[in-house]
Amino acid sequence: MSVPRRDTRPYEADDPLLDLVGDTPLVRSPTNQNVLCKLETENPTRSMKDRVAMGILVEASSEYDFDTVVEASSGNTAGAVAFVANRLGLECHVTCPETTSQQKIGYMKAFGATVHLCPSVDEEHSEHYHSVAKDLVDEHDAFFVNQYENQANPEVHYRWTGPEIWQQAGETMTHLVCAMGTGGTLSGAARFIKERAQERDADVNIVGVDAENSNISAAFDGSEYGEYDTEVEGLGKGRELPTMWFEYIDEVRNVSDDRAFEQARSAAVDHGLLIGPSAGAALSVSHDIVAEEPDSTVVAVVCDGGEQYFQTLFGSDNRSDE
Repeated sequence: MSVPRRDTRPYEADDPLLDLVGDTPLVRSPTNQNVLCKLETENPTRSMKDRVAMGILVEASSEYDFDTVVEASSGNTAGAVAFVANRLGLECHVTCPETTSQQKIGYMKAFGATVHLCPSVDEEHSEHYHSVAKDLVDEHDAFFVNQYENQANPEVHYRWTGPEIWQQAGETMTHLVCAMGTGGTLSGAARFIKERAQERDADVNIVGVDAENSNISAAFDGSEYGEYDTEVEGLGKGRELPTMWFEYIDEVRNVSDDRAFEQARSAAVDHGLLIGPSAGAALSVSHDIVAEEPDSTVVAVVCDGGEQYFQTLFGSDNRSDE
């Protein structure tokens, strides 16, 4: 039996585990009292990507007839799609680079997905994980989630995440801060929040967070692209994607790899908040905003937990410190 939810959800499935997706808490950050953390870590796979996977697949399954789903992802989306596909009774294939962490591959396999590891080659190469995913779609007559291009990605957050954040913090929020990969979370939530704020003759500043050596900020500013090179999984992109709705974003700030990792470590060790490095980047920017504007109230999207980053955050040797 599913437990009734507090919220009105745009996507419904008759499944008690999928019912755990969304309705995540907003809590005051232990690192700064002016920062409110939207804890997407409370989703079943500890990531905001559960919303995208559930929203896209539940809606698609009501419109199309398919029994197999395919996704290309090196990050949290892969595990989320595997989880949702598992609960909907769908066969799942995931393609990802061979450099994908074992923790994330573990999430995919734990939920029964078939994982296809692909070489780290240029995007135009036939063995790139995006190309392999498209081949699998044809081979299995499958549904392609396609988070990098599917407009349902930001639309899910417009219909779901944005309303949740507005309900929880709309009256007091001055800024919304979120890391950008596909840009879907920030874009969709930003659109909803901008519309509601305008209705009340108010303003909420929307701030995207990009990696230091990434091109989302360059695309936003209209400046020249550089080489995409970041160690923070899920943060930044080499180019602008269709899922980035820049018209609803006020600014994009860059955070170095070192600062993102250090903020994530500090949040865990000093404050008991276990988060991933892209969430660490978002918290870093949130702290900067509060330092610049002491009266601000910043909502920071904590996009995922730190469980999948133990090796990169704390090293590979987990033996005793003694």
